[in-house]
Amino acid sequence: MTQRRRGRPRCWGCGLNEQLCACSTLPTVELRTPLVIVQHLREQHKPTNTARLLQRMVPTLQMVHFPRIDRVFDTTPFEDPNVTYFTLYPREDAIPLAEAKVPAGHRIGFVVLDGTWHQCSRMSRRVPRVCDLPCVALTLGPRSIWRVRTQHDERGLSTFEAVVRLIEQCEGPEAAEPLATAFERITARLLFMKGKLRSPEVPTDWNAAFDPPDPED
Repeated sequence: MTQRRRGRPRCWGCGLNEQLCACSTLPTVELRTPLVIVQHLREQHKPTNTARLLQRMVPTLQMVHFPRIDRVFDTTPFEDPNVTYFTLYPREDAIPLAEAKVPAGHRIGFVVLDGTWHQCSRMSRRVPRVCDLPCVALTLGPRSIWRVRTQHDERGLSTFEAVVRLIEQCEGPEAAEPLATAFERITARLLFMKGKLRSPEVPTDWNAAFDPPDPED
């Protein structure tokens, strides 16, 4: 039987309870690829938000929030004249990531939307500047291990996982490996906290590690 570990204080840094806190193990990763996270305001204070974890590990990452009723949306992160940005979202008009081209002398950068599938769909069409950017889509890969939240689309990934796969394709597996390892460690501990894994250790086979879903879930 799995044991549910609820009601204990959580670390704001990693979202885990104090006994399982992983903050001391988080790497600092320098990436060449410019990244801007556009985070839906409803995600800002969720303990299970993965973009916040990513921001702690990647110092060059920038984050802005939408919608902001009380102020004008900050477009500063998109104003580097040497970077051509694409939005990472599998909209119907998205092109494969491998086909994204930039002018000579420019670097490629990415806007990553952080929210539910529905929120991200709306943001891709409504966020100033972002709505005018071409969309790119990742190739289909392994199923998400972030089973803290229900995915309503087979392409669904946590924001952290989407960035890891993006970096794998843009900078190579070696650049993404420290992020992927840290994410697996945190995911295993959080799922153990929630009673979805029998152990806080990273499974060798994620698909075989999960108990069958409860009938009430």
